[in-house]
Amino acid sequence: MRAFIAAFMSVFALLGSATAQDSRATYQEQWIRTEPADPSEEWLIAYGGRMYSQWAEVLDQTLPGKPRAGGGGYGDGPLAKGPDIWRCPTCHGWDYKGVGGNKATDLRPLAGGDPARVVKALRDDRHRYTPAMIPDKAAERLALFLVKGQYDAGRVVDAKTRSVNGNPARGKAVFQNLCAVCHGYDGKAQNFASSKAPMYIGTVARDTPLLLIHTARNGHPGEAMPANIWVGIDVIADVAAYAQTLPDK
Repeated sequence: MRAFIAAFMSVFALLGSATAQDSRATYQEQWIRTEPADPSEEWLIAYGGRMYSQWAEVLDQTLPGKPRAGGGGYGDGPLAKGPDIWRCPTCHGWDYKGVGGNKATDLRPLAGGDPARVVKALRDDRHRYTPAMIPDKAAERLALFLVKGQYDAGRVVDAKTRSVNGNPARGKAVFQNLCAVCHGYDGKAQNFASSKAPMYIGTVARDTPLLLIHTARNGHPGEAMPANIWVGIDVIADVAAYAQTLPDK
């Protein structure tokens, strides 16, 4: 009888654990696909940052396959190939200064400006993002990010060496108490590529630190990764500097 009760309690505990996991998954999905009843400005800015990364993923859409006649979707932009021509970083970069030093695609002058100007630009003949592609509310959030969510990448990352100007000792404390929950203490808990050519957070930190910083600040589109824009760029830089010390293979 005792053995039966023990077995029953074990099954009950497992069911309870599964229920708790399902509940967490539900809340994570809500974080990804829905929004708070009273969103803070920081939440709206980070949402716009995820739009900048990959707006189609945020909006549960598919990127168009090619540019439109006349230049829509940055058809004349640098490195414009396939669906990625419709993503903001393809032409504007992860430093927001334009790929290849193209002044025409430098977004830094938008900082501190009027979000309505950005929304208007999204609809113009050069960009051609229709309301069916990016609804007005989402466009306003992307605009808010560009006006209030940018930072001076040149102050944080050396463009030539890709070295992050941060304090790895301080970043270590943040990483071990926050980031390691998902990435592991060695940064290898998540492989973003393949087993033959792995890509860990240490790999990203070394190869594309600006991408790492943008994602750490705003979250990852379509993933339950927290947005940490509220902690300030100096803290994020410290974490990125520490991440550059982690294994990349």
